Amino acid sequence: MKTQITLFAAAVAVSVLTACANLATFDYNTAVSPMAEFKDVKVPKKTVAVVPFLDQRDTKYYDATQAKQAAAHPAGDHGSFLYGFIPLMPAGFVEKEKPEASDSRFVSLKRFQFDVEKDLADAAFASLKQSGLFTDVSKADSVEEADADYVWRGKVTNTYYGGNIYSYCLTYLVSPVFWVLGAPSGTSQNQLWVKYELIDRKTGDVVWNYDYRGHDYITHWIYARTGKDTSLYPELMRQGMNQALWELSVKLPALK
Repeated sequence: MKTQITLFAAAVAVSVLTACANLATFDYNTAVSPMAEFKDVKVPKKTVAVVPFLDQRDTKYYDATQAKQAAAHPAGDHGSFLYGFIPLMPAGFVEKEKPEASDSRFVSLKRFQFDVEKDLADAAFASLKQSGLFTDVSKADSVEEADADYVWRGKVTNTYYGGNIYSYCLTYLVSPVFWVLGAPSGTSQNQLWVKYELIDRKTGDVVWNYDYRGHDYITHWIYARTGKDTSLYPELMRQGMNQALWELSVKLPALK
């Protein structure tokens, strides 16, 4: 009987560690939070153009003010799910500085398709359109090419991903028994740090900015949330835009 249980647990472990969804994409439409609207806010009749976001995740390696971030999230991928085969280890784990550029697997996912500069700019465009703070929202390739009163830009400094597959200190040869009984099989953490900027197109000056630093995690079971490892990035972006636009709704009437 013990042999059968061990073989069953091993089979479950192999299936979880080898079977995972192929690809996930950044889809702003999957965010649960509604996009902020400001119908009753009196704002000046101004237009805004959204330009591609700036990927500044590498600046932490030479910017002294980001030294703590560089230490917390070093370059590349780290860790291994194979640690879960070591007795007394609570889990195997991986960390990814740029999840879309990673060649190693996630908890229940193989690849994440994410264009930081384009996808986040498109998300900002959708939120700005919905907000009603500007009479017209357009897109442009650069600040210089924008045909609007203001330009909306984002600077992305962190998209950290952390994943764990739980071995419960018993190794993957035993922990699948707990997974089958309904215990979590792992977790995925998503982080997103963005500085939103509103630029006066004529002068090129940044007239307003907002720093957003968000993080959240999702719990995996063998029965649910397969392939959802990176599903929180759209939600974090939605939260960041809602917070930024709320503050802007207060400051916008005073901007020149």
